[in-house]
Amino acid sequence: MSVSNVRKALMSAAKGVLDAQGFDGAISYENVPFDPSEMPKWAAISFVPNQPFVTTLGAGGDDRVTGFLQVDLNVPQGQSIGAMDAWVDALRAEFIAGKGFTNGGIVTTITNTGVNAGSMFDNWYRKSVTITYRADLPRTVI
Repeated sequence: MSVSNVRKALMSAAKGVLDAQGFDGAISYENVPFDPSEMPKWAAISFVPNQPFVTTLGAGGDDRVTGFLQVDLNVPQGQSIGAMDAWVDALRAEFIAGKGFTNGGIVTTITNTGVNAGSMFDNWYRKSVTITYRADLPRTVI
């Protein structure tokens, strides 16, 4: 059991929401080449885990991992940002505090979802949705 189960669960859920909002093919992932220059909108997903900490002792104990998934929503400079409200609402509706996402037997629980006020980034207007989480990972006995 590893943090990759957490990443897969959250990334899959975020992609599902974005695809339903018309972002299919317009999603940037970490360390994957992507050129948004001809796109009317695009999103970037980043998974940022913190260092795990011990929750129960011993070889069969658990380590808790926390962190956040950031979804950056982008429209060209000068374009209406009204659609962003629907995209933010869709992400907030999926990532409700207390909801669990499972992959490989690991349940990842959402602790909060929030959005920033928006800013300019390389001629794109961007709002970032930050989804915080926690998950307990069983310590493997070797």
